[in-house]
Amino acid sequence: MTLITQSDKVLKLCNLLKSEKFICVDTEFIREKYYYPKLCLIQLGDSKGNGWAIDPLVENIDLLPVYELFLNEKILKVFHSPRQDFEIIFNILNKIPKPIFDTQSAAMACGYGDSASYESLVNNIKKINLDKSARFTDWQLRPLSKKQIDYAISDVTHLSKVYSYLLEEMIKNNRLNWIKEEINKFFDLTIYITEPANAWKRIKFYSSNKTTMSIFKEISQTREDLAKNLNVPRNKIMRDDIIIKLAKNPPKNLTEFDGLRGMNLRNMNNSHKILILKSIDIGKKSNNTDWLNNNIKSNNASKAVIDILKIILLSCAEKYNISPLLIANKEDIKQIAQGEKDVKALKGWRYEIFGSSALKLIEGSLTITVKEGAVIIE
Repeated sequence: MTLITQSDKVLKLCNLLKSEKFICVDTEFIREKYYYPKLCLIQLGDSKGNGWAIDPLVENIDLLPVYELFLNEKILKVFHSPRQDFEIIFNILNKIPKPIFDTQSAAMACGYGDSASYESLVNNIKKINLDKSARFTDWQLRPLSKKQIDYAISDVTHLSKVYSYLLEEMIKNNRLNWIKEEINKFFDLTIYITEPANAWKRIKFYSSNKTTMSIFKEISQTREDLAKNLNVPRNKIMRDDIIIKLAKNPPKNLTEFDGLRGMNLRNMNNSHKILILKSIDIGKKSNNTDWLNNNIKSNNASKAVIDILKIILLSCAEKYNISPLLIANKEDIKQIAQGEKDVKALKGWRYEIFGSSALKLIEGSLTITVKEGAVIIE
């Protein structure tokens, strides 16, 4: 178990890993204190189960060889549930590693549930119980303990075996194609970027009052701008519920702002409040609500039809021993119930194992019965 803190050793390791067909990658980071998660450790593993950790917080350490390795398209990069890892890498490189393999997506196709954890896969596949007690430590603090380093590196040393096993299972059952879309989702760069103008979409709130919604949108955008510029979490500026309260009861000036009840504004100074007041004023004067109309989807689907489709989905997932979420999500089910046809669950391999039955239900040519405790679709 090795912690690398010198640039020449980083280069030596990366040159060594260039000869691998695949490498295993993980990161440790802090996101509670920042808008942009702070990279605190990079773990790399080879195909044989060896692992190393690189300390990116060492002053003047050269990480270019690591980043070149990430972008080397001749080497497959194996991750487990890499959404947050990619957010960090994208903030640094403005790119996502390629090609990649996600063992969590593969586990969905091999009967390990919707979101199998790394430790559960290691336990199921390698029969090893990992010590995860160091998971919630502050990775920003130095020096790192041996326990922290061992924990971090173990996240890549077992990953090669997990990957090899899941790959073999998918090839054996002809399911490699089943996770292509799940893998390709990670290359949609919009999931790593929140445009301030779209920040309102992150908050669950809707009002039929268009002025309230315009104010809500403008305040959300101002908070996003402030959080980005100060590199602090959004809630450090202002919680979601406060944005909603301000949109419903917008203050006209600082005196009214400070007089609002039931709001914790200790993290907001007067300059921030003035920006919020300006955004409220912009929201009040805005006559354009196209952004709202374009984002409100009709919901004319019968709840009963949705529930029956869910039963069919679960039955199909059980039959093929895969995660239901790999076949269709809630939005897919709702769209099918509404009669839409351009849905991923109605195409390709998903159509064969679920979509065809779903369409027959909508057309009225399908029956569901229960026999000996099992759902029978005819």
